[in-house]
Amino acid sequence: MTMITRLLLLVVCVAMAAAQPGLAQKGKKPAKKSTTSAKAKPAATSAQDAQAQPGNDRPNLDNQPSPLEATAFTFPHYEEFTLPNGLHVFVVENHEQPILTVNLAMRGGDAYDPASKEGVAAVMGDLLSKGTKSRSAAQIATALDGVGASLRIQSAGESMTMSGSALKKHANLLLSILSEELREPTFPEEELEKLRQQMIANIAYERSKPLEVAQALARKVVYGSENPLARKQSEESVKNITRADVVAFHSNFVRPNNASVAFVGDVSVKEVREWLSKHFGAWEKGTIPTVNMPDIKPLPAGVYFIPRKGSVQSSVILSAPAPAVRDPKFDALNVTCSYIGSGFGSLFFNTLRETYSYTYSPFGFVSRGRRYNRIALGAEVRTSVTDSAIIVMMREIRRLVSEGPDHEALQRRVTFEAGQYRMSLESAGTVAALLQNAWLNEVPLSAVSNYAERLENVSVADVQNAASRYLNMLDLRVVVVGDPSVREKLEQFGQISDYTVDVVPAKQGAAMEPVSMSVDELVGKYTEAIGGERVKTVQSLTVKSESEMMMQGNKMAGIILRTLKAPGKEYSKIDMKVMTQEQWVDGKSAWIALMNGPAAQADEAEVRQLLLDAYIFPVLEWKNLKYKVTVVGKQDGQIVVEATAPTDRAEKYFFDASTFLLSRVEKDMPTEQGPITIVERYENYEAVDGVKFPALTKISNPVYSITMKNVYGVNVPVDDATFVPSTGK
Repeated sequence: MTMITRLLLLVVCVAMAAAQPGLAQKGKKPAKKSTTSAKAKPAATSAQDAQAQPGNDRPNLDNQPSPLEATAFTFPHYEEFTLPNGLHVFVVENHEQPILTVNLAMRGGDAYDPASKEGVAAVMGDLLSKGTKSRSAAQIATALDGVGASLRIQSAGESMTMSGSALKKHANLLLSILSEELREPTFPEEELEKLRQQMIANIAYERSKPLEVAQALARKVVYGSENPLARKQSEESVKNITRADVVAFHSNFVRPNNASVAFVGDVSVKEVREWLSKHFGAWEKGTIPTVNMPDIKPLPAGVYFIPRKGSVQSSVILSAPAPAVRDPKFDALNVTCSYIGSGFGSLFFNTLRETYSYTYSPFGFVSRGRRYNRIALGAEVRTSVTDSAIIVMMREIRRLVSEGPDHEALQRRVTFEAGQYRMSLESAGTVAALLQNAWLNEVPLSAVSNYAERLENVSVADVQNAASRYLNMLDLRVVVVGDPSVREKLEQFGQISDYTVDVVPAKQGAAMEPVSMSVDELVGKYTEAIGGERVKTVQSLTVKSESEMMMQGNKMAGIILRTLKAPGKEYSKIDMKVMTQEQWVDGKSAWIALMNGPAAQADEAEVRQLLLDAYIFPVLEWKNLKYKVTVVGKQDGQIVVEATAPTDRAEKYFFDASTFLLSRVEKDMPTEQGPITIVERYENYEAVDGVKFPALTKISNPVYSITMKNVYGVNVPVDDATFVPSTGK
C-alpha cells in the first residue's frame, strides 16, 4: 500500500498549501464575525431613557463602560556604561525605599557543560557561596543573615545569574561578599561531595514531576538528542564532575568581560561607580572560550512517549522549533503562542477547559533564547481523554492556520500583553532584568523600550502567518508522559518513540535474536505464506478501500481505488470528498492530478520512487529492483528486515515469525521540515483466488492516520490505457 501512503501525503501537502494565509491583509479585520461581537441593542424604553437623564444617579446597565483615555508611556530612565575590565553596567534608580538590589548576568550556563558532565555550571554556581579565600561558608551565611541580606544564583540555558539584595547601608558588605565569590572562591572538596549527593537526590525527585519530564523530552525532540540545550543532568553525569571541572568552568566563564551587572534601587550613578571601583576594579578580564553551539536537529515528527504507570493524568505538549528572540518574526510568534494557550480567553482555555473540561490550566509559550527556541503548547489532561485532547489541540491550531485568529479576541490579547508589560515596568527590578536579558540575547536595547508598541502592531495576518510558518503539521512533535494504557491511542498521531523517565530511549521490546535465514529464504517463505505458485499467476489487481481518515482533529471518510498491472503499472484515485487526487504510472513515467485539476507529469525524483512503488507484491521485487536488504533478526515475534531502496529511502519490514505474513512496514519520507516515518500495518489476511491479501490496512504518520477496509479483484482485465491520463496519451 506504499503508493497510497505517498498519494495521501501529497494530497495533504496540497491542502496545507491551500490554507496558507496569503489573502490576509495586515491589520485588516477578517470577514468572519467575532465570537464575542456585541449583539444589536433594542431601542431604549422610556424607563431606560429616564436612567440616562441628567441628575439621575442610576447607571444605564445596557451600556458597557468605555475605557479611560490612554496615558502617555515613557520607558523608565536608566544609565549604561562599561568598566575598563569589560564589565557591562546598568543603573536603574528607584528612591522609594532604602534598598539595593544587584543582579549579575553571565554568558555561561548549563548549555556550556562538558559532555557527560552535565551539571558543572550548576555545581560551580552553588559552590561559590561555600567558601572564599577570606571567608568560610558559615562566615558568608552569618554575615548576610545578620543584616537581612541575600545572595542566590541560578543557571539555565546559556546564562547564569547571581542576585543579591540588602538595605543600602549594608551595600559594602553585600558587594564585598559578591566580589569575593566571583574572584576567589575555594571550591572545597568536601562541599562538592555534599552538593553532589543533594543533586542526585533532586534528580530522583524531578522524576516524580511529569510535566517537567515532558518539557525535558520536548527539548530533546526539538533541539536534537545531542544538542547542549537538550542535555539533562543524570546521576552518572553528576558523579563524573570533579573539582578540576568546576575550577576550569569558573576560570573560563566567570570573567568581567563576560558579564553584565545591574544596580537597582536607592542608588546614584556616582555611588555605583565608587562601589564598582572598590569591589570589582581588581576583577581581571580573561579570554572567553569560543562555544560552537551546533544547529538544531529536530528528531523526526511523530509521538514521543514516556510511560508512567499509575498516572491519573497525561502531560501533553505539542512542540516545534522557533527562531531566535532577536528574529523579526519572534514577536508575532510569541503573541500566537499566547493566543493559543496562555491563560483566560486563549483557544485552549476556551476548548480544553471551558467546552470539554479536559484540563484546568492549559499553556502556550515560546522560549526566549539567543540562538533558537522551542514552542510548547499543551496541558495536563485526564488519562481517559488524552487522545481526545490532542485532537482538539490540533484542530484549533489547524483552524488558526487556515482561518486566522478572531480579530476582537486578538485585540484583547494584544492589549492585555502590552498592558501587562507596561505595568511590569513600574518595578525597577523588572526594568533591569529586561535590559540584561537584551544584553544576554544580543538584542538592541531599543527593542526593550518599544516592545509594547511592537506588540500592538501585531495583526491578524501576522498571527496567521506565524501559525502557518511554525505550526504546520510537519513541524509539530507530540510529547506525552502518562499511563501506559494511553499508548495505543497515540498511534493515530504518528510513529511512537518510547523513552524512560530519565529522558533516554527505552529498549524496544525484547532483545534482537539472531536469525539464520537469508533474504532469499525469507522471500520464499513469504511467497508460500501468501499463496505459493498461485502468486505468479496474479497479473493484475484491483483494490477498493472504504477509508476513514483523521487529520489534525478532522475526520474524513471516502473511497480509495487502486488498479495495478504487472510489471510496474498503477492507477490510483483518492476521493475523500474535501480532497481528491489521481495518479498514473505506466512503467516509465508518472502523472499526478490534484483536486480534480489537470494531470501534470511528476518530476524525475518522484518518478523514480513511484515506479518502485507500483508493483503488486513489492517484496518479491527486491532483487530485480536492486534493493539493499538485510535480515536483522527476530524481535517480539517478528522477523525484522532493513532495506534501502535505489532512491536511498530507508525502509523496515516486519514479518510474523510464525506465519511469515508481512505485518508492518516503516518508511522514512523526506519533507522540507525533515524526514517523517510512515507506518503501514497489514491485518486480517484473506484469500482471493488462492492468494492472501490484507483485508485491513492502517497507515499512520504525523500528518494523518487512516484505516482502509479493502476488497480485491484478481486478474481483472485492464487496458494499458488505464495507466496514462487522457492528456498524456
